[in-house]
Amino acid sequence: MRAYILSIGTELLHGMITDTNATFLAQELVALGIDLVHVTQVGDDRARMVQTLRRALDEADLVICTGGVGPTEDDLTREVIAETVGETPEIDPDLLVTLESFFAGRGQEMPERNRKQAWLIPSAEALPNPVGTAPGWFVRAGTGRIIAMPGVPREMFRMWSEQAVPRITAELTQGVIRGITFRTIGIGESSAEQEIGDLVAKDNPVVATYAKDDGVHIRVTGFGDSVEVAERNRDGAADEVRRRLAPYIYAETMAPLPDVIIGLLADRGLTLGIVEEGSGGRLASLLTGSPLADGVVLGGLARPTSSGRSAAELAEEAVTMFGADLGIGLSISVEAAPNVTGVYRGPVSVALAGRIVAAEEHQTRASLVDIYRRAAMTSVDLLRREVNVAVPLSGATA
Repeated sequence: MRAYILSIGTELLHGMITDTNATFLAQELVALGIDLVHVTQVGDDRARMVQTLRRALDEADLVICTGGVGPTEDDLTREVIAETVGETPEIDPDLLVTLESFFAGRGQEMPERNRKQAWLIPSAEALPNPVGTAPGWFVRAGTGRIIAMPGVPREMFRMWSEQAVPRITAELTQGVIRGITFRTIGIGESSAEQEIGDLVAKDNPVVATYAKDDGVHIRVTGFGDSVEVAERNRDGAADEVRRRLAPYIYAETMAPLPDVIIGLLADRGLTLGIVEEGSGGRLASLLTGSPLADGVVLGGLARPTSSGRSAAELAEEAVTMFGADLGIGLSISVEAAPNVTGVYRGPVSVALAGRIVAAEEHQTRASLVDIYRRAAMTSVDLLRREVNVAVPLSGATA
């Protein structure tokens, strides 16, 4: 199967927003073993959109559109798809009820212009959107398929995984697909790929690495004529990834990193306090933002600048201040101003105190926001490694 990504919106062409949707979808298509032939951006011009969509259908079996499914006059994706396949959209009563209920649940009356979001054409199947007002479309256009989804990433990501992928995989000619994603921390993408380079070179299973904000993800996807064959192809490579990258793997599920770290502490009966300086409060925000944090993360304190105290002293302060089993201290002392390219430099120090004592220092060179992100990641990685080594699941110290 060949695919074409069509990102819709004049704001993309003007550089007002970054097309993260296309990057996400490209990675997903690789994992599904689908050949991506083109990625295109097009503005909110109906004639140009129709021309581009027709060309995409000529070149690919699957066209994935993001954006342009909102309620305003410049949201033209539905009109463009209808014109391209020669059908007339009409209000779908069930979609209309869903939309009206969405607004009623917020104590609002649905604006009249939102009615267009309840449109369907005969060849389209609605894709539910539980977190927004814009449903998607799955369109059978002759031998081709068109998927239209919202441009809002949080809406698109969920619709893609829950609605689009099952429909796509049901039509793939290579049969059954089975995948697993390893999530790692403490290793860069190039280093990870170097460790599993021979696996990445294979066609079946497909093994691919992705650099994410929460570490490097490694996706292993097996294909076969049956579930048994697909899983066998997947599992052989997955076992090798697991063996070679074991020190860095923190999850084989899609659970968020903070939930994984807090679950690790909870399983071992440990509580945590946090004191950080010069880090923008990124570590405390990361961990206390988890719905699992209550009773495990006892509190966090963030000071805007470094006092010159060591990370070990901050960790000890966290133990005393919050009465926690473990204290984690994070200190960042970057230059007061960036260089001419906007890059800051300086050391990031992190330490543990209490039931476990450990410390690390790393030199950083990046934008200030990225230094904060890396510092938080470095901190939770130290916490993960040391807890795994020092405290068994029983909760007794090793």
